[in-house]
Amino acid sequence: MSYPVASRYKQQIVTKLATGVILGLWLLPAMSLADEDRAPTNGRSSGGRGCGNTQAIASTVPALILLTPNGQAGQTVSTRPTFAWFVRDAVSRPIEFRLYEQEGDRFKLVKEIKDDRLKSTPGIMVMSSGGAIPELTVGKRYRWQVELVCDPSRPSGNPFAAATLDVIPLQAGLKHQLAQTRDRLTIAKLYAKENLWYDVLKTAFTPPTSATQLQALRQTVLDRVAIDPAERQLLQASSIHAIQR
Repeated sequence: MSYPVASRYKQQIVTKLATGVILGLWLLPAMSLADEDRAPTNGRSSGGRGCGNTQAIASTVPALILLTPNGQAGQTVSTRPTFAWFVRDAVSRPIEFRLYEQEGDRFKLVKEIKDDRLKSTPGIMVMSSGGAIPELTVGKRYRWQVELVCDPSRPSGNPFAAATLDVIPLQAGLKHQLAQTRDRLTIAKLYAKENLWYDVLKTAFTPPTSATQLQALRQTVLDRVAIDPAERQLLQASSIHAIQR
């Protein structure tokens, strides 16, 4: 399924500004990891390299951008988080998804998804972990990686990006507040207040997403992801594609 992210109507712009004020103090601390043998965790593939079909207008934007806050690590209280990433190029390619769990100062692979059903679509791809990925453990740190397969015989040339997340306990106060409301924007505000990036992401990008307030919330999320105007423009203009696993 696909539906537009960006909107130019004045009413939605006003709502976006209001949402920005609500979430304006949403700041996540940068985190570092000792494992240096895998992909850097800045959430972006290297440079503007894609699979050889890069359009000039997008050459400065990475082929893959994970929806993490400016490349920083994020937190979640969900053991079934939602993962999302941006694909720049129009030609569909196989995608490989990997999830690692930290053990000491290194990471071990706990799940790999690579099959004919997982192919790239230009725009923002959203994958709910569901039963395809093992339930995460509270108190653990994970690394997730997305790889765009340009040529299976030359994996070293594939664009890839990685990011980290921490699964933390749900505090009693937040649990009580969440139980008092079913309004998704209010829920997102509660998550944002506690710096729970992946829970805000899940709230903002899980269908149905037609409400104007949720559109504004998604724009706020994407503003946190983008590091320059070129990225912001492409992210805001993207369609969303839900991946069913």
